[in-house]
Amino acid sequence: MEEPLLENIGRKIWWGVLGVLIVAAVFRYLLPVSSPEQLTENEDYREIVVYITGAVNNPGLIHLPLDARLDDALQVAELSNDADLFVLNPAQKLKDGQKIIVPYKTDQLVDEGVVLESSGEEPVKNVSATVSVGNADGKVNINTADLEQLDAIPGIGPALAQRIIDYRAENGLFSSPEEIQNVSGIGAKTYDKMASSITVGP
Repeated sequence: MEEPLLENIGRKIWWGVLGVLIVAAVFRYLLPVSSPEQLTENEDYREIVVYITGAVNNPGLIHLPLDARLDDALQVAELSNDADLFVLNPAQKLKDGQKIIVPYKTDQLVDEGVVLESSGEEPVKNVSATVSVGNADGKVNINTADLEQLDAIPGIGPALAQRIIDYRAENGLFSSPEEIQNVSGIGAKTYDKMASSITVGP
């Protein structure tokens, strides 16, 4: 009696183990687990999206690899001729959703009445010949000056002159000469260069 009973118990255990193995195989078939190779492959296809603006030829959204650096974004956006790379770090690692503002060159040298662009180009404007335009005391009225007159102000180049005009169109006239520092690219040092040459008077 004992041998058939033991044999019957052993058979039930064997069938139970077999059933568990079959169920596990079915679940594995229905819910496959990605292999390390597949995970690596999926990781490679991930990307980030950044927004770049400022001194670039192609501003806007840029799709880049997950491990992209600032240099990758700059190559896609194509830097303009007046971009200032001195304050940027091309090796900087980017993050998804990041906004990148490429600054313009604003530093200019004034020497003996001649404006020299910071890029080392040839003299482009004689200050003494044009700064007197716009006001009886030789100051330029930044509320009424056109692009050429603004370009003649010490510390201002064509790019900054256009930004001053754009600022006036969007925000109205300046109430004081100091307000010109609200224009992007005009800081305290640049303002010090032009302070004695500008006015908002009639």
